[in-house]
Amino acid sequence: MKKNKLKLRGKFLVYVILLISFLTGGTLFVVERNDKKVILSEGKKRGLSNALYLAALSTSYLFVYDYTKLEQNVDQVAKEPDVVYAMILDKNGSIIAHSSREDLIGKKLSDPVSIEAWNSSTQLIQEYHDPDIDAGIWDIAYPIYQNGVRWGMVRVGFSHENLIVEIAKNRRDLIILSLSVLIFAVLVAVVLAERISGPVRKLSDGALSISKGDLEQKIDIHTGDEIEELSHTFNRMTGELAKNRDQQKQLIDQLSNKNILLQKEIAAREKLEAEIIKIERLRALGEMSSGVAHDFNNILGAILGRAQLLLEKTRNQHTKKSLEIIEKAALDGAETVRRIQEFTRVRVDSRLFIEVDINELVNDVIEFTRTRWRNEALARGVQISIKKELGDIPLMMGDPSGLREVFTNLIINSVDAMPQGGTITIHTSVDGDRAVIKVSDSGVGMSADVQQRIFEPFFTTKGKSGNGLGLSMCYGIVSRHQGRIDVSSVPGLGTTFTVILPTTLAGAAKEEQPFTEEEAISAKVLVIDDDEQMRSVLCDILHNSKCEVEQAGSGKEGLEVFSRGLFDIVLSDLGMEGVTGWEVAQKVKETSPETSVALITGWGTQLDDEEVRTRGVDFVVSKPFRIKEVQQLVKQAIALKRAGKR
Repeated sequence: MKKNKLKLRGKFLVYVILLISFLTGGTLFVVERNDKKVILSEGKKRGLSNALYLAALSTSYLFVYDYTKLEQNVDQVAKEPDVVYAMILDKNGSIIAHSSREDLIGKKLSDPVSIEAWNSSTQLIQEYHDPDIDAGIWDIAYPIYQNGVRWGMVRVGFSHENLIVEIAKNRRDLIILSLSVLIFAVLVAVVLAERISGPVRKLSDGALSISKGDLEQKIDIHTGDEIEELSHTFNRMTGELAKNRDQQKQLIDQLSNKNILLQKEIAAREKLEAEIIKIERLRALGEMSSGVAHDFNNILGAILGRAQLLLEKTRNQHTKKSLEIIEKAALDGAETVRRIQEFTRVRVDSRLFIEVDINELVNDVIEFTRTRWRNEALARGVQISIKKELGDIPLMMGDPSGLREVFTNLIINSVDAMPQGGTITIHTSVDGDRAVIKVSDSGVGMSADVQQRIFEPFFTTKGKSGNGLGLSMCYGIVSRHQGRIDVSSVPGLGTTFTVILPTTLAGAAKEEQPFTEEEAISAKVLVIDDDEQMRSVLCDILHNSKCEVEQAGSGKEGLEVFSRGLFDIVLSDLGMEGVTGWEVAQKVKETSPETSVALITGWGTQLDDEEVRTRGVDFVVSKPFRIKEVQQLVKQAIALKRAGKR
């Protein structure tokens, strides 16, 4: 009987030892493999994150070839743990920034890893052994694109030696833990050989519940010996598992939050890219229409000049009225051309800015559009009301005419968006050094696709009743005030346009002094223009102002005429074949610095002030012009010469 008892105990011990060994070994294998996989995966993510961070940090500086900033960026990334090197390559594959090897600047690397990285069109992670530091390296390459064209690449070398050391340490700890568990299990098995039935069944039942995910399960055994202690140990293990599960859940939540932040950053970048595309589209349209606008300005200049000359001479009221109509039509045509040029003129012409009261402008526009939002709406049987929420906004510099045009367009758009009536709310406030104007309506709203295209020229949702220029004009006007205009809309719930303008712009409109005949009587003027009609008009205006005038039909001819005489003023067109107005100004100033040079051009509003000054031009008059503008120019030129400010 005793012999059978020993045999049963031996079998139990063998079975327990085999089972514990198998479970411990399997657990060790799975945990060690997963631990290695997680550590290596997290290491690659860290390396890739460094590469993405370097690319995001350096993209804008790569486009403008700011090598100093690129060097600072690679040095910053190289300070990150386990980063062996960081480098930036230009579009030709040459190194333009390196964190540790200045001798490689300007060179192309020809090793297999570098060649494979450069040939990849997407992010690439390669593993190799660096004999210089005797360490395994992950080379992470990330190409940088602009409009589908690769502008360069960032590469980050990330050492995984510390990760290998960490994996080895974890493996050693797991082995020690497994051996400890195995030894402990054998000792417990020896003690449990005599008491295997009831307590083991409890342990088995409890383990089964835990294996099903019930980590709140508690095994309650009161034997007063090691079995009870084992149950307590089992319960503590369950608690650790529950704690690890909670920690894992927290890590998942943190990863989810980081993903949300990443999605927001991606959305912000996409919004910025859309804004750049919109600006480039407007610029391309303006370049296309610039030449047409210039030709129209020449034609309108001749019409306006002749009409004004005839107005000064005629005494017949009927003829005078007809000439005034022609003059007004020419000025309206010039305004239309100006609107075409508005698409690309994003430069702030602060000389034309005056002090404006935003709230006063809003009140003026509300009254100006009252017929549209009230009378016409009532005639259709609907009611539209305007609610004002005007805050305290300081006086600021701006173009009141342009800003009135912006607010007028926004109110009219809101009226059109409320065919069944509703409320327009205009809210003004100050945010730091910016004025914020919001125009909201309770209309039909817009889809996301429409919102993306709303500021494009000629895009309209009004069919034949709209030309698609209103909001694109608003965009241009706000941009010239160094501000921005945004739209937020939900279909069926209405739309809000937000205009943000800086309150710190400087500018002052110059008050014109009246022209006196005595001041211009002695002026000798040379007129250079390849357009015969414009040249003739200018000569007649100057003759009527008692000036001595000579003319030339080209830049080359004009310089020949200038070389034969002394002139107080040279009036030249800008765009001429052969010798341009810029070249005329340069030659005149080289020969006679005291002679004033004025450009009379259809591109006047688009010329840069700094370029005008550096090229020797004293005055710029935009076509079409009024007679008083030419007379004022002569007066200023003579005054400048008399004052001796050359």
